Amino acid sequence: MQTNRNRSRFKQGVFLSRVFITVCVVLLFHLPSLFAQDACSECHGQSDFTTVDTAGNEISLFVDAQLFSQSIHADLGCEGCHADVTEIPHAETLAKVDCGMCHDDAVTEYQKSIHYHAIKEGSPDAPTCADCHGKHDIMPVANPESRVHPLKVAATCARCHSDPKIVQKYDIPIADALSAYQKSVHGVAVLSEKNFDAANCNSCHGSHDIRTLDDPAAPIFWKNVPETCGQCHGDIYEQYTTSVHWSAAQKGIRNAPVCTDCHGEHEVKSPQDPSSPVHPLRVAAATCERCHASELITGRYGIADERIATFQDSYHGLAIQGGSLAAANCASCHGIHNILPSSDPRSMINPANLRKTCGSCHPGATVNFAKGPVHLTTSTTPGRVVQYVQKFYFWLIVITIGAMIVHNGADFVRRARKHIREREEE
Repeated sequence: MQTNRNRSRFKQGVFLSRVFITVCVVLLFHLPSLFAQDACSECHGQSDFTTVDTAGNEISLFVDAQLFSQSIHADLGCEGCHADVTEIPHAETLAKVDCGMCHDDAVTEYQKSIHYHAIKEGSPDAPTCADCHGKHDIMPVANPESRVHPLKVAATCARCHSDPKIVQKYDIPIADALSAYQKSVHGVAVLSEKNFDAANCNSCHGSHDIRTLDDPAAPIFWKNVPETCGQCHGDIYEQYTTSVHWSAAQKGIRNAPVCTDCHGEHEVKSPQDPSSPVHPLRVAAATCERCHASELITGRYGIADERIATFQDSYHGLAIQGGSLAAANCASCHGIHNILPSSDPRSMINPANLRKTCGSCHPGATVNFAKGPVHLTTSTTPGRVVQYVQKFYFWLIVITIGAMIVHNGADFVRRARKHIREREEE
């Protein structure tokens, strides 16, 4: 019994010794930092502590101790970043803080970005680490107060990309990406619904290695856009990679549509939104028309022309123009992301599949029902027949109405003459 008590006391002693040693180690490492911070605060803790830069601008040197104590770098102390401060008071000019001392991977990525290249070219507006993450108030990305938290990253980017002066100075193609993003399905999901799985600026452009639109390594380079969107929309990406559009894009044909060509870039809207370019009532005129009604594109790639015009003249097209959501649009027959030529057995408009395609709206559609062509042009036999019938009815109407006008005119003249004679006889 006594032996067990001795063992218990021995274990307690060991535990307390470990706790004591741990506390001593923590104090050994942090007390110098605490003392240094107190020494730094003597000057930098004053709200009116300022200096003047080479351009004559007044720069504040005030550091809010409370904000710094809540930052992710609080345990490092001042000298953790300002490594060249060896004594107080220190030199008037200090070396620029090198974030790469700890974050070498992020700095390596940043050095490939358009922002870093702009700095190397002498741009005073290009963002550095501190411009996006902050200085003494840096928070973890998961903290809602962080400038790069999903809720705030768009506003952080907008400080430059929605500034009219910077947009004009550097010829940024999208003048106000933030306003467009806020109205998009992605912006609403992140900012209003707090769905942080939805896309924000970093999801498409990257975090540190942000590249220009024409850089083949950029995730927003036109050829890379489907893969970028596929990070979230994997099933749609798989469908798209089977389409004729994807095949053309892989050959380097820039006119081949990728995700952003149909859905837009920052202001991506739901297909159910009446203002969306892929809404059922708009997809033909606002989206498909840009390529399939272009003489340049149809002529260059040998694509059948007049497809939009003939569709709009069809029963379906006229119904859509009348506001019918039930009428078939381009996507109803050709597919949405998996669009294939009619010669492909997998295509919805392959002759073998037409009955099924038409039957999705017209239950019980027979083989003969599906034989009726939709795009009647003057170059097809059915189209020529329709054209001849149209001409026949046109001239029939002209002749009929013309004959009525001549007949009624002649009758009017006869009656007028008769009336005049009767007046003269009286």
